[in-house]
Amino acid sequence: MRDSEFIRTKVPMTKEEIRAISLDKLQLHRAKRMLDVGSGTGSVTIQAAHTYPDLEVVAVERNPDAIALTRQNIEHFQCQNVTLHEGLAPIKLEGVFDAIFVGGTGGNMQEIFDWCDELLEPGGRLVLNFILLENALEAAQIAEEMNWEEVEVVSVQASRFTALGKGHYFKPQNPTIIVSCQKAIKE
Repeated sequence: MRDSEFIRTKVPMTKEEIRAISLDKLQLHRAKRMLDVGSGTGSVTIQAAHTYPDLEVVAVERNPDAIALTRQNIEHFQCQNVTLHEGLAPIKLEGVFDAIFVGGTGGNMQEIFDWCDELLEPGGRLVLNFILLENALEAAQIAEEMNWEEVEVVSVQASRFTALGKGHYFKPQNPTIIVSCQKAIKE
């Protein structure tokens, strides 16, 4: 989905190239239920729900402006398979998930990992996005200490072809660090 399709404000949004990679790493083709933590504009929530209409998508967001914007985008894209919760993660949620995307930890990295460990099915995928290197490294370290499997850290830099005067250049977006891992399957 193109970024231009979303209703936007100053609320941060996971850009389409980063969204595509993050959603791919979640392996949603195998999932029945996904959690989006820190939904922002709702771009990850909406693209997952729109691409996989049989997927139940649950979003959590603490910022009132972002909650309103996510609701607008849910309505705009007519997503019937999304539930939005207001609050600072971790919050009480019913059931388990096959995939969890974290767009923001609110500074509660260990708590978020412990919460995800409780909510995620064995073999489920966890993907976190960061712009700060220190946060990404902390997430990777916690994942390894908690014996999560297939821990990967990828830095992605996308740029857009843009006109400038009589010429063109590639206008860079913020680099994003994607941490992905899988909850261990107990034997």
